[in-house]
Amino acid sequence: MLFNKIFSYGNLLKMNLSEDLSVIVLAAGKGRRMKSEIPKVLHKLLGRPIVYYVLSTIKKLSPKNIFIVTGYKREPIIDYTKSNFPEAGILVQENQLGTAHAVYTAKDKKNSLGRYTLVLSADTPLISTIVIKKLLENTVRTKSKAGIITTSVPDPKGYGRIIKDKKGSITKIVEDADANFEERKITEVNSSIYCFETEILFENIDKIGTVNNQKEHYLTDIIEMLVRDGKKVSCLKISDYEEVMGINNRQQLSSVESIMQGRINENFMKNGVTIRNPQSCYIESSAIIERDVIIEPCCFIKGQTTIRKNSVIGPFCQIINSKVGEGTRINSSIIIDSDIGKNNNIGPYSYVKSNAVVRDNIKIGKGAVIEEDSLISEDIH
Repeated sequence: MLFNKIFSYGNLLKMNLSEDLSVIVLAAGKGRRMKSEIPKVLHKLLGRPIVYYVLSTIKKLSPKNIFIVTGYKREPIIDYTKSNFPEAGILVQENQLGTAHAVYTAKDKKNSLGRYTLVLSADTPLISTIVIKKLLENTVRTKSKAGIITTSVPDPKGYGRIIKDKKGSITKIVEDADANFEERKITEVNSSIYCFETEILFENIDKIGTVNNQKEHYLTDIIEMLVRDGKKVSCLKISDYEEVMGINNRQQLSSVESIMQGRINENFMKNGVTIRNPQSCYIESSAIIERDVIIEPCCFIKGQTTIRKNSVIGPFCQIINSKVGEGTRINSSIIIDSDIGKNNNIGPYSYVKSNAVVRDNIKIGKGAVIEEDSLISEDIH
């Protein structure tokens, strides 16, 4: 049984997310494998930072509070969060000593947290509210002190492995760097998305040591501690491993962007847009495209762009932060920050620059350049 704001299980429990759920988003890591001066979570996916997608998903849950843990090159992350997600509180991990240490920065806030605390990384942009709600549901239903999302992946290298007993219950999580030969054969992996009873989390978080190859405080170690103390820990294993894919390098950034683009294009097509060759078209999620629009191959549609019905966007077009009126045809042209009217025919090889306004029934031919702040009236042919 899924829920939005409140869910229940007979007399077992009623949970109001706006009172009982807090969220900690981890965004303090150095992201060394990105080999970049830009903080990892600010790298762009379809025009928006990675962290945007995680915070947007969490915001839809309407939790009691959201905290984002920053650390390495934190200033731009803090600035972005304050400007775009002002409801999120900022926590600072001065030294990057591991995921448990990152969560520990919220200890002073524990009295203001809800009964449950969701912990997840800022670099898992494909996670959905539906899956998170299933995790919460499973944790509550099984009366667990902690719940984890797991999945099986074709190549588990780099992931923490889920270790279970003969009954199929989790006993611990072993990080890839610390796994032995047999443990590395396991394909069920940790998603690094957890739901804890808040009180239990902070009773144990500062007991985690650094006996591992990385000399860091692993949040995963709390699972073994809870199991050893007789506390119930549950796993929610999901079949779609793409949902919990993390981003640690440029290859993974590209892979996740391809998945996200496929989902966006598929959604447009389900809603009446024809995309001739979806694999070749880059369309950001911020775009609005109405029914019966046709998009030919090799198009780039970015930013706050709106394309009205019955328009045709021919091959090799770039349309950025622009409005395209009903019934307009654009072919092999660039439109930037402009307002294009109805029933126009633009291109090929036209360049409509910033702040141009093109009225209705206009033809703009080969090589035309419309300068900034131009206004083309209806009597020009």
